[in-house]
Amino acid sequence: MKIIKWNGKPITKPGVYSGIPIERYHSGDICDGPSVSSTDLRKCWFKSPKHFFDQWPGNPDSVRDPPTKQMSFGSVVHYLTLGESGFWKRYVQRPDTYRDLKTAEEKKWHASATPCVKWVESQTKSGFQIVTKDELQRVIGIAKELALEPLVMDGAMSGAIETSMFAKDSETGIWIKTRPDIIPTNGGDYSDLKTAAEVTTVALQSAIRSRGYHMQGGLIWEACDQLGLPFVSFLLIFVESDRPFCVYPVPVADDDLARGRMQCRSSLRKIARGIETGVWQSTFDGNLRPLGISLDERARIDSRLKDEGIG
Repeated sequence: MKIIKWNGKPITKPGVYSGIPIERYHSGDICDGPSVSSTDLRKCWFKSPKHFFDQWPGNPDSVRDPPTKQMSFGSVVHYLTLGESGFWKRYVQRPDTYRDLKTAEEKKWHASATPCVKWVESQTKSGFQIVTKDELQRVIGIAKELALEPLVMDGAMSGAIETSMFAKDSETGIWIKTRPDIIPTNGGDYSDLKTAAEVTTVALQSAIRSRGYHMQGGLIWEACDQLGLPFVSFLLIFVESDRPFCVYPVPVADDDLARGRMQCRSSLRKIARGIETGVWQSTFDGNLRPLGISLDERARIDSRLKDEGIG
């Protein structure tokens, strides 16, 4: 596999590129035409093309949701556990204390204290993301547990990092982009690290369903096919974001990956139609149809009405 060093200009040729900052990867002008990521395609599928367009970087009037606390912590985990470069150029550690303006006394950090507020504003304005000592300690715990996971020891997290895949979709002409945590340099077994509040079977099934992780794997498969690269499997490596930092690897089933790939295709077609017509379909598709009360709720209503002698 050939990895192309990014030259700082919009992508014009399909391939695997290194050196693209994550902010530029997500920008609307990273390619010489419209581009979409897995996040974009999933938003289009789970919500609507209109929701997609409202937050798509290709829309000059877009407004993107700020990252959640869990997403921000996941970003820190990825940087440190995967060995991405330039951590301290992107992040800054929050002090544990601050100096009182009146007494010069050293006090425990308090988010609403004026010096603390000003420090946060200054760091944010300078482009830094703030991490706490506790968060860094948690990352150390996560890294230790990951190092003990047999699949990780066998190379599940080995390969090229900080690399992005770009392919111009042959059907729609839209650039598809994906940034796997690790691109295997020997074979087609892809892995992606995910932090989670808990790693029970029920919780992980819910996360995979609600966040469409199988679509993420499906898009990697699509990109590999269009770039002529091997794709064999997609492994989700879940790790708890708090002690005891349990690790739970979950291979995504082949038929779910195929299903995710078709969902991505559906989203691509809807987005292409929106770009062509300027009309972005909302949640309501124009077909009037009743949304019936659930069977359980019907049974509860009917039972109560019967008890009250009605019906």
